[in-house]
Amino acid sequence: MSVEYTLVGDVAVVTLARADRFNAIETTLSSGVVDAVARAADEARALVLTGSGKAFCAGADLTELIADYEARGPKLGDILDRIFHPVVAALVDAPVPTVAAINGVAAGAGLGLALACDIRIAAEAATFVSAFTGIGLVPDSGSTWGLAATIGVGRALEMTMTNRRLDAREAVAWGLCAEVVPDDVLRDRAMAVAGALADLAPDALVTTRRLIREAVVTPFSRALAAEREQQDRLGRAPAHMEGVRAFVEKRKPNYRAV
Repeated sequence: MSVEYTLVGDVAVVTLARADRFNAIETTLSSGVVDAVARAADEARALVLTGSGKAFCAGADLTELIADYEARGPKLGDILDRIFHPVVAALVDAPVPTVAAINGVAAGAGLGLALACDIRIAAEAATFVSAFTGIGLVPDSGSTWGLAATIGVGRALEMTMTNRRLDAREAVAWGLCAEVVPDDVLRDRAMAVAGALADLAPDALVTTRRLIREAVVTPFSRALAAEREQQDRLGRAPAHMEGVRAFVEKRKPNYRAV
């Protein structure tokens, strides 16, 4: 099971449960989160998203991605439509308020998952990195939209273009997270925040979310469409394949040779 769902009072706790793969996103994890959000709509008044083991979410499962390339070719636009867009859209449009309890690394599409939640609380062990330009791609999974809206254009550009990794305290200073707490109290703190949200009117909260986002950012669907177009183009380029191969082989990519 890639995703675990537990109802604690009025709070749905959704745990990414691929600890052996650092909760990397693949088909079953994506569909599992989508199903969990739909279930929470019927059973809960708030939702906490967290990861198992040492990571929150390490991004795309590159092993599955390479297998997909070999079967279908590097059609990243189709992969985004099939795996990544549904899960981030489910969180962005969740019918209840959402809290991300970030217990470890949030990288690539995992950063997109965190940004898709309403409130982010980081454990001291948490780190945040975009990672996409390191494999010849643009940020996806809604993270261009989420980063620009959350930390501002200047810092979003620095973080994505240089692949700067933020620790938990830097993430709070940049406005990426609301607070940082000791690792062993992360769940309790996230549950307390979610419990307080559950005491309020869900419709008012999710409508507030929508109005604030619409006031300051491009519509999410338009950002996803732009990401898809450029990711599909770059996914076909030799630089991306070199970046993925180098990551899997644990070596520095040689972009000058492609």
